[in-house]
Amino acid sequence: MSKKSEVCWDRKHVQLGAELIHALSHPYRVRALHVMNQRLASAKDVAGEVGANVSVMSYHVKELEKIGFVERVKSEPRRGAMEHYFKGTGRMIFDADEWVQVPPPIRAGVVGQELRMTGDLLSRSLTTETFERRADRHHSLQEVMVDQQGWDDAMAALEACMCRIFEVGRESSERRLKTDEGGIPLAASLIGFERASE
Repeated sequence: MSKKSEVCWDRKHVQLGAELIHALSHPYRVRALHVMNQRLASAKDVAGEVGANVSVMSYHVKELEKIGFVERVKSEPRRGAMEHYFKGTGRMIFDADEWVQVPPPIRAGVVGQELRMTGDLLSRSLTTETFERRADRHHSLQEVMVDQQGWDDAMAALEACMCRIFEVGRESSERRLKTDEGGIPLAASLIGFERASE
């Protein structure tokens, strides 16, 4: 989590408190927030991704709607019922001081859910042979010993990189509105952590 996320993250709906803790307290809500901050989706869409019961996921999406983390954008008739589509209202981003105030079990749950999502995306890309489709795709792993200044500098570098990727996404969306280009589904996961001692 970032120390200076205000630089590039949209945090207008991310105020640390009981509502946010409630939103993070269940992995289905974390997943729904992730999906709906990326694209328009229904509870059925998210339920299908995680193998959950649609009515259960609908409950969690309604909880997110109550506290303003997602908003209903449209509704469409589906087999005698209405399917509601939502979008996220702000990304779940904390600065370092806020993140340590989130109860450790919930922090672990959020991180675990995001790592599972990363693993799922990577696994699908590998099994469909999409990962190697582009020769200029990037993959790297670095293990280095650093001092405190080095740690701070490395975390700042990761933050700057992810900020730039979000900017690239916004810029690409603007260009694609003016062209017929379908777009390339880019996934990027940046992880910097203290590894366990040998």
